[in-house]
Amino acid sequence: MLAAGAGLRCLDGLGAEEIIRFGELLHASAAEGRGVRSALNAHQSAAVTAAAERILPASDTPGATDANVTAFIDRMLADWYTPAERDRLLAGLTDLDARSRALRGRDFVALSEADQVALLTAIDDEVTALWRAPSPAAGNANDHWFSMLKFLTVWGYFTSEVAMRRTLGEYPLPGRYVSCASYDPRARSGRS
Repeated sequence: MLAAGAGLRCLDGLGAEEIIRFGELLHASAAEGRGVRSALNAHQSAAVTAAAERILPASDTPGATDANVTAFIDRMLADWYTPAERDRLLAGLTDLDARSRALRGRDFVALSEADQVALLTAIDDEVTALWRAPSPAAGNANDHWFSMLKFLTVWGYFTSEVAMRRTLGEYPLPGRYVSCASYDPRARSGRS
């Protein structure tokens, strides 16, 4: 469902546990700095951090910043998204600043938290209208930059160790992998 919601082609065919594990591995590689390439400049990174924290703010549970979601998003944009997908999200961040300047005369990161929430809510309402539009001519909500940002924020958050431990109360997530398990096709069909 996550893969379909984001239109991220590299995840097609993966199960939920595989998508979660992929997110965990991505967090680990970003934390270790392995092969680090960056898609976000400092200003874009600050905008992503602010937007992600408004999407998943800290409360009695950690927020997006606590889960290092910006590094996760940067790594996904640099290493996994196509150039067209990456450019769409980066163009969206440029649009976010343009809307912010039209609203309050400042870039998004310089707005008050309340103004940031109001602006993101307005953009989210536009994406919701795309979801509800009866005609494909209205546009595809999956292709909207804000849908991508929300998806990456949620995925990055819930695959982080801090969110698994303190929000979900499960780390590691239940489940196991047995690399040398024997295979008995009769067991799958219910025959003995």
